[in-house]
Amino acid sequence: MQPIWSSAKFLIPALNEEESLPGVLDSLLRLGIRPDQILVLDNGSKDSTPNIAIQAGAILIHEPRRGYGAACLAGIEFLKRSDASPTHIVFLDADGSDDTNDLKDLFYPFEENTATDFVIGSRTQGKAEEGSLSFLQKFGNSLSCFLIRVFYGVSFSDLGPFRILRWDSLLSLELKDLTWGWNLEMQIKAVRKRMIIREIPVHYEKRKGGKSKISGNLIGSLKAGFKILYIFFKLTFFTKA
Repeated sequence: MQPIWSSAKFLIPALNEEESLPGVLDSLLRLGIRPDQILVLDNGSKDSTPNIAIQAGAILIHEPRRGYGAACLAGIEFLKRSDASPTHIVFLDADGSDDTNDLKDLFYPFEENTATDFVIGSRTQGKAEEGSLSFLQKFGNSLSCFLIRVFYGVSFSDLGPFRILRWDSLLSLELKDLTWGWNLEMQIKAVRKRMIIREIPVHYEKRKGGKSKISGNLIGSLKAGFKILYIFFKLTFFTKA
């Protein structure tokens, strides 16, 4: 019997991740995930990230517009143009911080209840390696979850990057954010659509190489934080459900 993820697609945004990407790809391949299920969404890397993806047999998508959301949207648009019909879409980072051994747990809610739309890997409920999340990351994460609880009445513990959605559910969200508001936009729109959402504890580790685009510097963290707050208030007060 094939695992539930045999017809899923794995989207991995990557920007200059030549040190960590090989390990991420190897971990997926060891789980029996086929190279053609993996999309590496290159966001303008200047190192060997694109070549690593090609050598592993993964599908390489180039998105020169900088931004996490822009990279993810490029992968989704590719799948739509190719008439692909994956059952699920898995998002994970290229820095090696997500533990792919948690995939079975993350897919379990879809097996338990086929109506499940969205599963989020919670780093705060799981086991996050000390130092893997900066103070500003923790603060921004907590603030965002607090605002969602106050304004929408739904409790989240994390805006973690390791997440899975049913393909049709993902498309129905009509996501637009091109930067670091992507995950927050996804969760708010999913709540508004009354989707069935589950959080599952996951492991989280320090990045396996390279430099963080957010937590590695104060300015990057502050920019991401302001962007996330902007997206929250824009969606909450100026965008119709």
